[in-house]
Amino acid sequence: MSKTPTLRCGILGTGKVLAKLTQGFRLARGATLTAIASRDLQRARSRAAEFGIPKAHGSYEALVEDPEVDVVFNALHNGLHCEWTIRALQAGKHVLCEKPLACSGEEVERMFAAAHAHKRWLMEGFMYRFQPQIAESARCIARGDIGRVLHVRASYAARGRESTNPRYRPDAGGGALMDVGCYCVNASRLFAGGEPTRVLAQAHFAGGDGVDLTLTGTLEFAAGLTAHFLCSFESESVFGVEIIGTEGKLVVPNPWLPPTNFGEFIVTRGVAAKTIRIETPHQLGHFTSEIDHFSDCVRHGRAPQFPPECDAEQDSRANARVLDALAASARNGRSVEIKPFPTQKS
Repeated sequence: MSKTPTLRCGILGTGKVLAKLTQGFRLARGATLTAIASRDLQRARSRAAEFGIPKAHGSYEALVEDPEVDVVFNALHNGLHCEWTIRALQAGKHVLCEKPLACSGEEVERMFAAAHAHKRWLMEGFMYRFQPQIAESARCIARGDIGRVLHVRASYAARGRESTNPRYRPDAGGGALMDVGCYCVNASRLFAGGEPTRVLAQAHFAGGDGVDLTLTGTLEFAAGLTAHFLCSFESESVFGVEIIGTEGKLVVPNPWLPPTNFGEFIVTRGVAAKTIRIETPHQLGHFTSEIDHFSDCVRHGRAPQFPPECDAEQDSRANARVLDALAASARNGRSVEIKPFPTQKS
């Protein structure tokens, strides 16, 4: 039996996430990082030398057209996700694109349409979903360990970004909702076990036309289940997910990026609290798991999945629709209804 070849991967962008991605690639089984691209060739060369990447490109075009790159990792700012993902797909590359997949649901639909048209795989880089603590927490909820879910609370807030960061630019798809709130929305949908029917959001904006610096949102699901979340660029650090059920609660203290090489969650029923700890090979092991999963999908022709057992494409499309509705609600001050999401892919 012939050995399946190792996939050659290239990264678009030289931002801060690069350090985490390169660590993830070092332990990956079926993929190796071979190239990086920036619009500034000297910067690309500098970052390539820093992280031991063999090839540096001075344009995004050069990387997506590179015949020695099989998979493109789009780590550009949100405003460039749609354009460069589609261009990479058109060039015959599979694409793993950083979250959020795009700036709108309409862009997400275009991206997946391009993936289908060119018979290439596309997956959103929601790396937190590949932490064992998240998948196991979801399984606990699904098997009824805390009874029927009544409410989900999620938060992702932190200060410290420089004012020139693209996250503060509307044209770059910036704002707290898109940058960190997308995690809260994704986790709320995961633990609620369905799609919201209505959302309501309030936000503090940076000037009249600026991005949202803080946003709180409420998601209404069927059978009276609700979720509430906070995301912010101007708050003290606040992280966590809490799922409240009829017979107990489950808390994930560090759902987005555990500070150590293990994750944990706490299940409380009555006065009894049990902490479940799940060790990982290293702190950034979920990046490796994400890369391994996507490379396995590409090599074996399987559709990408988000743990636990979730169609990644359908999940990304649904998440984008909820983000659209929340953004609209925050701007117009009214709740927004979300029509049932079609079960079939377009």
